[in-house]
Amino acid sequence: MKNISLVGAGYWGSKLVKELKVIQGVGEVEIIDIKDGKDLKDIKYDNVILATPAWDHYKQTIQLLEQGKNLYVEKPLALTTEECLDIKSKIKEDQTLMVGHIFLYNGRLEKVKELLPRLGLIQHIESNRLNWGRFQKKISTLHSLAPHDVSIIHYLLGTHEFKNIKHSGHRYSWFDQNDRDEFEFECNNVPVKFNLSWYYPEKIRTMTIIGEFGMLFWDEENQYIRLTTDIWNGDRFNYEPTTENFFVSTNPLYNELKEFVECIITKRTPLTDVNNAIAVAKNLDLLSKSLV
Repeated sequence: MKNISLVGAGYWGSKLVKELKVIQGVGEVEIIDIKDGKDLKDIKYDNVILATPAWDHYKQTIQLLEQGKNLYVEKPLALTTEECLDIKSKIKEDQTLMVGHIFLYNGRLEKVKELLPRLGLIQHIESNRLNWGRFQKKISTLHSLAPHDVSIIHYLLGTHEFKNIKHSGHRYSWFDQNDRDEFEFECNNVPVKFNLSWYYPEKIRTMTIIGEFGMLFWDEENQYIRLTTDIWNGDRFNYEPTTENFFVSTNPLYNELKEFVECIITKRTPLTDVNNAIAVAKNLDLLSKSLV
């Protein structure tokens, strides 16, 4: 049995505790709330989940690695590529470091990738990640929301440098950063658009993929995927195309935490290891440079 210390007792921390209780191989779970004045030196166990604000990840991750801890760090690992590379340099050979790019443990994303060949040549991808809150005072939607979308695009199109980046941003609140950001760029020669906002009246988590022979719509909130094929009738549009709906039952958070526990036990490298996090950070840096 592996005992785990959870650092961060907020909104997401409570979700983590709920899933940890039902994962085979997990023993005791210690909850550390830094707001209560507890120090990272007070952590009891060698296996740590870091669910603190993103702007604290770099400093805290370095400190915990130096203590010899195995670490699961919520996304993003850090706010810059330079910080991620420094973290990598501190990982010892027998240490596990995993990053919470949760969508790579989502069965619906796996299904999306499985269906891609039926679309033919991918011509455009658009992702919408919109909601009312959760507002962040020290980071923008880029580091709060975009890590999800960057990791998804890497999974679908490969880890390629984003090119020809265009950005438009909007600030509706009194915070110093944008409440809404829109990015357009190319990844592996495919045009991609991200719509990101925490100033929106409805929670929307969708991705639309347009292909040569069909279209795919993934609605994560409503947990379904719609595949539309036979969109052409010779050289004309087919207004009665074939539509298939896929409903995939999955628990990404459970899958992700189970991966962490198994990697601690077996010493294998996690799917979302430090190199995965560095690749995400590099493209986040490129998107950051386009901010207006």
